[in-house]
Amino acid sequence: MRIGYLDCSGGISGDMFVGALLSAGWPEENFRRTISWLSEEIDELIVERREHSSLAGLGLRVVSCHDHGGSAHAHGSHAHRGLADVLACLDKGDLAPPVREMAGKVFGRLAEAEAAAHGKDLAKIHFHEVGAVDAMIDVVSVCQGLFDLGVEKLYLSSIPVGQGSVNAAHGEIPLPAPATSYLLKGGRIRWMGSDERTTPTGAALATTIGQWGPPPPMTLMAVGTGAGSRSLPDVPNLARLFVGETDGKSGAPISSDLIYPSDPRGPGADPGDWRCVVELITQIDDATAESISLWSTELAELGALDVFQCAIAMKKNRVGTKLTVICRPDREEALTTYLLEATSTLGVRRNLQWRKELLRRDEAVQTPYGEVKVKLAQRADRWIGKPEFESCREVAQNKGVHFRDVYRSAIASLNQAKMGDD
Repeated sequence: MRIGYLDCSGGISGDMFVGALLSAGWPEENFRRTISWLSEEIDELIVERREHSSLAGLGLRVVSCHDHGGSAHAHGSHAHRGLADVLACLDKGDLAPPVREMAGKVFGRLAEAEAAAHGKDLAKIHFHEVGAVDAMIDVVSVCQGLFDLGVEKLYLSSIPVGQGSVNAAHGEIPLPAPATSYLLKGGRIRWMGSDERTTPTGAALATTIGQWGPPPPMTLMAVGTGAGSRSLPDVPNLARLFVGETDGKSGAPISSDLIYPSDPRGPGADPGDWRCVVELITQIDDATAESISLWSTELAELGALDVFQCAIAMKKNRVGTKLTVICRPDREEALTTYLLEATSTLGVRRNLQWRKELLRRDEAVQTPYGEVKVKLAQRADRWIGKPEFESCREVAQNKGVHFRDVYRSAIASLNQAKMGDD
């Protein structure tokens, strides 16, 4: 198994992590190809050698189209995005499904940390750190770099944090930054100096992907050093990545259950458009039908891909409900928290699965009764369509006609238009 050890002796930030990967042998052309889909937001991207206390490492300097004056990694100077905006941007990138899912999970934790720090609802807040283009570069690049280097598990040293305060998008904030503090809960930290040693992006990457503690014995294959942009008064501002083999076998792209499962079609398979999803299951025997309905609605609003119920016979001959939630990995934590805190259940089970979907899109057709929304799906080399039930129902109510007449008219319009044909 190929493993990595991230030694955060001077701290950790997103660009330090990327620099360590590049220094450890991740080809720069792979790095630039990974973030090429962000080229419209980047004026200049420089991989540069930095030196601290006579020790050298690599770092990034990003000049985005939103910057004024060409600041390097100037968090907060970019257009603000919400979590949904960032996840939509990730979908535009040509990323392997495992890389896309891991990046989404990192952004999900970063967003939840920012929301917790500001005491605001996750769906309503815009996040300065999440929305910055440099944060997107850092997160996607780290996920892709570990994938390309074949690192299956990542171990973490203790992480240094500073004291004092720092200027940020919201004004002067205490150190460690509130979002960083939230992300480091449950981990080992060291108090060092009065500078910001660990950024929210760095903390989100390290703690989402890695596990705390020293690695097992390994045959060392590569060492990479990432360097921060500032020199520190007490220690070199460096983070080192050690990559090695624990049993002499070559590593496979990140696939451990710690992060996400292997492709079920076997080693070496092209992931294609398979996506990793999480199935959350709980069984409840003390809730009313009204409560189950409310919980299902609110779970969907929190980002569940699907929520469904099934009547079951439970112990003591009680009739209960099996509540199943399907979600992407980046929404797992929020939805699990909701199930444990908002419902009457005492526990939740989880399964990781792979899902493949047909390419879909929404359209509309004209009928004698008005416009009706339809959903199209591509099957092999042809498109199939189906009228949306709610749209047909609304049109039928507005026109005072039967639902079946609107539905049949929409089907006829679909067949006539041959929707989806090029």
